[in-house]
Amino acid sequence: MTTATIEPLVRAVARGRHRRRSIARPLRVIAGTLVSLAALAGAVVVVVLGIGFSPVLSPSMAPTFDAGDLVITRAVPTSEVEVGDVVVLPRPDAAGERYVHRIVALQPTPTGPVVVTKGDNNAAVDPQRLRITSGEVPIVTGSVPGLGKLALGGQQTWPRIALIVLTGGSVLVAAKRLILDRR
Repeated sequence: MTTATIEPLVRAVARGRHRRRSIARPLRVIAGTLVSLAALAGAVVVVVLGIGFSPVLSPSMAPTFDAGDLVITRAVPTSEVEVGDVVVLPRPDAAGERYVHRIVALQPTPTGPVVVTKGDNNAAVDPQRLRITSGEVPIVTGSVPGLGKLALGGQQTWPRIALIVLTGGSVLVAAKRLILDRR
């Protein structure tokens, strides 16, 4: 082949690459915008509806929820809590920790209801009676099997470091691509 026959081929290939780049960038921008809007909408729904998430720490609620499941909660006014509701309450013996159990007895008092809870898999009720002093209580509305293990893993040092490194690396790669695409 001569240079005269190769040059038109090179120009055609270059035009094709240019067209693909000119189409790919707007598509990436649109996809990124849609993902960002979906994440924002999800955050707004979570805040507005009072939705929360909590990992199940032990097998005490089996077979309803297994250890490592992630329960989805909705905050309801304390006055609406009833016997039979599965709630997420603070552990009285471990500051900062919460547990998921079913209310088996409820006594209204002027300073807030006092509840007795029990794990579905436990033979006896929990030894403590808890006074609910907050205005709202997280009631379990659903669960995602196994996803709580990821949430629990995030409490350890090494998974946190790995997540930070992965996120930082992703941001750097995205920034590099953005800078190189502008050229």
